[in-house]
Formats: sequence, structure tokens, C-alpha cells
Amino acid sequence: MMQRLLVLMITLLGFTACQNDTIFEQVVKPEAETWLYHTPAEFDFSIQDTSIRYDFLLDIKHSEDYPFQNLYTKIKTSFPDATTQEDVVSLELADKLGLWEGKCRAGYCFLTIALQEGARFALLGDYSLDFEQFTRTDSLPGVAELTLRITPSN
Repeated sequence: MMQRLLVLMITLLGFTACQNDTIFEQVVKPEAETWLYHTPAEFDFSIQDTSIRYDFLLDIKHSEDYPFQNLYTKIKTSFPDATTQEDVVSLELADKLGLWEGKCRAGYCFLTIALQEGARFALLGDYSLDFEQFTRTDSLPGVAELTLRITPSN
């Protein structure tokens, strides 16, 4: 009887440990899988706890026909106190040999990029992250989905 109880407790702990701790997740799908230069992917979220650290993960789904090895983005962060910050970030989608990072199947590649790990927020409140494609082309074909996930850092 004790052995069965122990197995049950370990199983329950395993399920609890595997729960999704995601505090924010949003998917943006550019129309016709073409990301236009002046059409940002907008993510609005609220931070309710400034005592913990957070990880920012970006899931990218792109076609295998995507024309570049990377994806230049301009990320504008808006803070609860109305201040903003802009950063230009190159998201590497392929290695130096041109082989796609992540997993590819059925004509699409799926990649998770850690944008920031262990981030702290100084202010409680509403934030927004606006991602603009920052390449030299007005229309960037092959970007199917961008998913921003924010999780507590381990």
C-alpha cells in the first residue's frame, strides 16, 4: 500500500513540475505570410510581480523558402511610466552554411530564440513590445508566425 502511495505522489509531482508557467503568450501571423516593413507585430502584457526574473522567448515559424539567413528586427519597448527604448536585433535563422536552425517539416521551419533570460522589471504595470521587420525590403515573404512567450526564469 505504501509503495502505491509513493508511486502516486511521485506521479503527481511530475505532473505539477510539467505545468506551463507561461505568464504571457501571443501569436502574430503576418497576412499572407508576408511581413510588411511598417506593420509591427505588437505584444501587450502586464507585469504583476517585480520580485522575480522572467525569460522572453520568441517562437518563429518561417517557410523553407525564406530568402535570408537572419531576420533583422527593431524592437520598441514601452514601459508603464511612458518611457520607451528601441533596439535592433538580428535573429539568426540559419547557420553559417545556410542550414536552417530549429526543426523543419512540411515546408516550414520552427525555431525558438531566447530574446532575454533572467530579466527583471522595475515597474508594475502594462508593457508593450513592438517588433518591426528591419530588413532592406518593404515586404518580407516567408514569415508565417511570431509567438512571444514570457515565463518565470528558473
